[in-house]
Amino acid sequence: IMRSWQLLLPLLLSQSCNAFTARRPTILCRTQGICSRHSPTACLDIIDPSYNLAFGSLGVGAAFGLPRSPLKSKLGAYVGGGLFSLFAIFIAFQTTTLRFTFDDNNFALVKSDLSSTGENVVVGGENAWRYDAFVNWDFFPSEGFPILVYFKETQTPREFWNVGPGEQANSKNALANGAKPGQVHFF
Repeated sequence: IMRSWQLLLPLLLSQSCNAFTARRPTILCRTQGICSRHSPTACLDIIDPSYNLAFGSLGVGAAFGLPRSPLKSKLGAYVGGGLFSLFAIFIAFQTTTLRFTFDDNNFALVKSDLSSTGENVVVGGENAWRYDAFVNWDFFPSEGFPILVYFKETQTPREFWNVGPGEQANSKNALANGAKPGQVHFF
């Protein structure tokens, strides 16, 4: 099994040789038959999916199972490799099924067929946010290598702002240090 991954991994990675180069989003305008649900006359920018994080995680997971792995015990190597491989499968699934879209007024998380993802599982409501409700945002670890995108918004009803990481992000200490109150999101 390991030999097949050793042969397959370079082939998979070669499909994305510029792994850290930003891609231009696909732009679909009304003239092509697809427009934003939130603004029928607006163009809809759809971020192209990238499997780079999934392939990289799978490569790290496979490397743990190789002889002379970075971990000292075989059990530790296989557990570490298994966890990275499961993470890779999760990321590949999310990359296949979800898309980020932008129109003139909103950012949205939608299914790959551009239909709604339904109610937000944490705070309810549709997974679409107006830009004017954003109070801050950032890319981690950097904009040039975005693995995680963070933003805070005020569109979500106030009673949900302290759910999950919002409790710390909206604490008295955080607000005293200049943080703005709102609902926290990570993608």
